[in-house]
Amino acid sequence: MLIKVTQTLKGLKLFKLVVLLLTLPLPLIAQVNRNTPESIDVKRSRVSTASGRAVVVTANPLASDAALRTLEEGGSAMDAVITAQTVLAVVEPQSSGLGGGAFLLYWDQAGKSLYAFDGRETASAQVEENIWTTSNGTAVPWLPATRSLSAIGVPGTTALLWEGHRQFGRLPWKANFKKSIHLAQEGFIPSPRFLKSIALAKKIGVDHSPIFKSIYLPNGSFPSPNKPFRNKKLASTLKRIAKGGVNEFYRGEIANELIADLQFHQDSKKTIQTITSADLARYVVQRPRPLCRKYRSWQICSFPPPSGGGVAVLQALGIYELLSNRTWSEEAIGFWHLLAESLRFADADRSHWIGDPIDLPVPLEGLLEDDYLAKRANDIKIDKATFYPLPGEPKGSELLDFASQPRTAGGGTTHLVIVDLEGNVASYTGSVETVFGSRHVSGGMILNNQLTDFSFLSQVSGKPIANRVGSNKRPMSSMSPVIAFHEEHPVLALGSPGGWLIPHYITNALIRTLDLKLSPEEVVSRKLLSVQPNYTVLEKVGKWSSSNANIYEGLKSLGHKIKYNSFSSGLAIIYWNKGMWQGAADPRREGKAVSLQ
Repeated sequence: MLIKVTQTLKGLKLFKLVVLLLTLPLPLIAQVNRNTPESIDVKRSRVSTASGRAVVVTANPLASDAALRTLEEGGSAMDAVITAQTVLAVVEPQSSGLGGGAFLLYWDQAGKSLYAFDGRETASAQVEENIWTTSNGTAVPWLPATRSLSAIGVPGTTALLWEGHRQFGRLPWKANFKKSIHLAQEGFIPSPRFLKSIALAKKIGVDHSPIFKSIYLPNGSFPSPNKPFRNKKLASTLKRIAKGGVNEFYRGEIANELIADLQFHQDSKKTIQTITSADLARYVVQRPRPLCRKYRSWQICSFPPPSGGGVAVLQALGIYELLSNRTWSEEAIGFWHLLAESLRFADADRSHWIGDPIDLPVPLEGLLEDDYLAKRANDIKIDKATFYPLPGEPKGSELLDFASQPRTAGGGTTHLVIVDLEGNVASYTGSVETVFGSRHVSGGMILNNQLTDFSFLSQVSGKPIANRVGSNKRPMSSMSPVIAFHEEHPVLALGSPGGWLIPHYITNALIRTLDLKLSPEEVVSRKLLSVQPNYTVLEKVGKWSSSNANIYEGLKSLGHKIKYNSFSSGLAIIYWNKGMWQGAADPRREGKAVSLQ
């Protein structure tokens, strides 16, 4: 049905297309579920690319152009990250914003050092372990949990941007807010994805949030696709943060307003748990050591726990390297089979061992040891698919007796990559979780629902789950910003939104870039492969280098159960090649790559 509708609409002008999409029955707009809560857009025929000495790739043209302008004005890659994220908070609020959290990898060219900034949301100090279980011990349904006040964690994005600016910013803090304030105050023409995301939010549920409806569904109607959309309350908030910095957000009037808004929505008995003023005031950006491992001749660096995504990427690459032939092309069935199996085995470990290290120890070194990955690779059959692989037993886990958790959800996420004229490189993933987060709003900001990334059950058969809810904990994330090095020089930066599937998208992209020598444009254009514990998923749309039938039949002959699906990736890639940086934005979203020569 959707194919027929799309074909019918093909010749219409853009604004008519949007209007007609919004008048379609909602089931035709998207199938919303825990695995894919945010839909993708119809794939664009042209990929946005750019090359030069400095490159910016973000998920929205307005954010890319603003970040590039920051670089032109003498800003660093860090200044450009602040500009891009604050603009995205205005023009792509369904995916990220100041009411959410983020991870940043930052390469400081002058100091020849890589830094990690953890701005992940935290649970309240008063949180109880059973917030996601019912009175009879079963898990709360996912959909109502996404809009619960209990799902809102202490936002970390503003603190991360402030901390990064303190160390690496060159322009004044407030200078990086000029464009976002202007866009929020004066308005911007809504993009098709922006409008489609509002329709998705309405389908998921917005009746709990009158403020959301007043901003994004005024008088019960969708914003006009050809008139400027304004969020003046957000403009006021951005002005306050530009002037007062981190203290204004966590201890000033913005903090007071945020807590007052949450308390207003609590029931009379205060049985719904939410964050407090004390939680905001004590928030601290963590500065962990980046997580790095060798893959062939490259050093791949990503994010450590509470990210499970970084571990999964490095594990999948390590297993794949042991089993694969780097001379394979995409026509080789072995390429697809071993990619799928490597991802599935890495997923089994991610579900079992990863949580916030402040609560229970994570056997991180053991999970990435050569001998351990060799054992995992030995359990993979070259000629047969393995379903429901068990987690391994890495060194350091001898005294740990965990249970595995089901996959977490995701969707409301963005990724951007920036390299400035001095060679500083930023790989940044930000999120509010489900599309438009919890749909609760304060100060014009979308508030996250990241605490649904915790396991809804704290234990199974008496065994604790590593990613269980806990006081001041940060839930496990799939966000996996990556910077890769060759001979100690950064040569590649990438990342993606996509919830649990983020490491799958990134592993696809890394292998195609490093092994298959594909350009960024080719990488983001290719079809993607993903896995579930008991089947393998191929993308419905996109470009294959061999026929769809050959891949399907080849994997099926090895025992794979194949399903087709649409993926909500948003890969942003920059790659050093032939003396300049080349960038590309995933055509599944509205991203744009721009550059300085």
